[in-house]
Amino acid sequence: MSRFDLDLMVIGGGGSGGFTAATTAMKYGAKVGMAESGRLGGLCILAGCMPSKTLLHSAAQVKAQGVSGRAAYPSVHRFTRAVVDHLAGGREESVAAKEKQGLKLYRGAARFVDQHTLEVDGQKISAANFVIATGSVEGVPPVPGLAESGYMDSDGFMNLTELPESLLVLGGGTQAVELAQVAARMGVKTTVVQRSEHLVSKYDPRFGHILAEALIEDGATVYTGTELKQVRRKGDTVTAIFSHQGREVSVSAQALLLSLGRRPNTGSLNLEAAGVETGKRGEVKVDRYMRTSQPHIFAAGDVAGGMMVVNLAIVQGEAAGYNATHQEPREVEDRVLPTAIFTDPQFARVGLSAEQAAQAGLDCLEADYELGDMGVAKTYPDKIRGYMTMRGEKGTGRIVGAELVAPEAALMIHDMAVAIKLGGTATDIASIPYIHPSLAEISEFAAGRLAKKLRS
Repeated sequence: MSRFDLDLMVIGGGGSGGFTAATTAMKYGAKVGMAESGRLGGLCILAGCMPSKTLLHSAAQVKAQGVSGRAAYPSVHRFTRAVVDHLAGGREESVAAKEKQGLKLYRGAARFVDQHTLEVDGQKISAANFVIATGSVEGVPPVPGLAESGYMDSDGFMNLTELPESLLVLGGGTQAVELAQVAARMGVKTTVVQRSEHLVSKYDPRFGHILAEALIEDGATVYTGTELKQVRRKGDTVTAIFSHQGREVSVSAQALLLSLGRRPNTGSLNLEAAGVETGKRGEVKVDRYMRTSQPHIFAAGDVAGGMMVVNLAIVQGEAAGYNATHQEPREVEDRVLPTAIFTDPQFARVGLSAEQAAQAGLDCLEADYELGDMGVAKTYPDKIRGYMTMRGEKGTGRIVGAELVAPEAALMIHDMAVAIKLGGTATDIASIPYIHPSLAEISEFAAGRLAKKLRS
């Protein structure tokens, strides 16, 4: 008999990474527990991917129909909450089904007592192994007056029962630009203030400039290359003061959305008691097997400090759950990981960037194709913005990475993911007779250009 209460305890198992780790371990016969302090569902279902996409789709309809966003918003809000409740209910049902199969669910905040013991709401539980999957929280920078002025994060935005007349968005990352576009299209006077020189600074500047143009057309004001100096509130108005192009700028709004980046949620776990090392952002340090500095403790999802996307959290959760229950571990298989930003236009990427390819020692070439150069782009009443960049390895011709900016880029990028997964070449893609006329032909055209470059 084991000297521990459980074979595996998952901390924060209500989200995608943790729940996947728990169900994976149960599949191999482990006695599993799950500690969750909040509503089951995780960030994606409750305040991330799903409600934000519901709002984006609704805002696009409001814009297309030319109706008042403020008038339409009550029904949009009800629809959004119904989507969240439905999906969260599905996760609750899944957890309940696993409880019938032996999963132990502990409700409350968890903290380590020692390397093999947790305390959850006053109850001590021991386990042979652990998976930390507590996700992420909004980072709050030390800007004078920010904490005192009152702000909302993405969770607060998506729970608004009525729209503000004006909105100040601090940040220009994925979450910030998606919600800024929602607000602008719903008729809210929206201002985006971004520190970097272009929006979504982790990606190609070309997309940042295209997105800024799109937001401005939606009615938003966009400031990039700023330095935030102070935030203050007077009555119902909040004001941000920042430097921009050598001068001081002051912008006021009824509401403030803070979206300057999320950080791993590890502050209350007492990881020191377990001897688990963290990085400078509080992320749990892991290896390719999702093991922490303690070989019996694993981590998955946002808390591990990588890309904060659900498909990666699931892959990591699978690896963590498997490795916590097996002697011979498996590496995380994340070589092919498509990601996207769901603005209009959308951005999607997969594989290696040019910088990552160089760091990996690959000798690559890349080719571009503009969406506007395609015949099908002329068939759209509105201006179609976008491009595809595809890169391939010299000698082999293998595709190693691609970026795409286009309507529905999140759907269209998957042919590149399959090509990379299977070792496909630019010539392979160029030889496929894509449906004409369709925006998807851009893969064929970009691949044709790339194949020609690689042959020369």
